[in-house]
Amino acid sequence: MPGANQDKSTTEFDRETYVKMLISIARADKENGLPEYRFIRKQAIQLGVDYERVLRDTDKDFEIGTHKVSRLTALRVLKDAIMIASMDGNFTLPEKHKLYTYAEKLDIPRTDVDEVETLVGQLKALDQRWKELVAGHPYE
Repeated sequence: MPGANQDKSTTEFDRETYVKMLISIARADKENGLPEYRFIRKQAIQLGVDYERVLRDTDKDFEIGTHKVSRLTALRVLKDAIMIASMDGNFTLPEKHKLYTYAEKLDIPRTDVDEVETLVGQLKALDQRWKELVAGHPYE
């Protein structure tokens, strides 16, 4: 949903760094596979980022170093990273470590990360309720 959530000023949202960070987080868990990488690929394509090149050039140890990103980019990375990490139902320790390391480097307080994690859980629950309603058996 990048189009709907993207901020008006694209200069504030660092698209390539966002994709690199998601790839790095996905690579932190060896069990991640097609669903996680499809999600990242879709995000990259919607943002106009060369997914294949960035995937090839980004490893699990990607560091943002002194590169600064906007709060929007930081929170979006953290939100989507949590979504990727929870796709398989197992938010692993390496994924959490990478997520919290990025949050710290991006100056995002742990309380904000916890809030994003809560919001992602609520979003997933809402999506499940929607699917149940569409299927004709809500709230089971």
